[in-house]
Amino acid sequence: MAVGCIGISMAEFMAMEPDEFGHVCRAWQRMHDDRERAEWERMRLSATIGIQPHVRKKLTPRQLVPLPWDSEGKKNRPKQPEPSAEEKKRRFEELTHR
Repeated sequence: MAVGCIGISMAEFMAMEPDEFGHVCRAWQRMHDDRERAEWERMRLSATIGIQPHVRKKLTPRQLVPLPWDSEGKKNRPKQPEPSAEEKKRRFEELTHR
């Protein structure tokens, strides 16, 4: 993940603490998710613009193509517990000592 996806050199990866790598992974995942969301938002806006002349009722992009994050912000989603420092370190060591 570090070298192949994120693009960190092996030396940089080996110099990181497990918590540091966790922060890098979360930041990379947010960036990846934001890019994917932007692509989907462009797609649904384009679809709305393309179909609007052919329907009587005015449509919004959210009405035409509902996406999972449209309902974000609602308090229905359970929060994942943060692993302890020991769990993070153990997992890091498992991943690096194969």
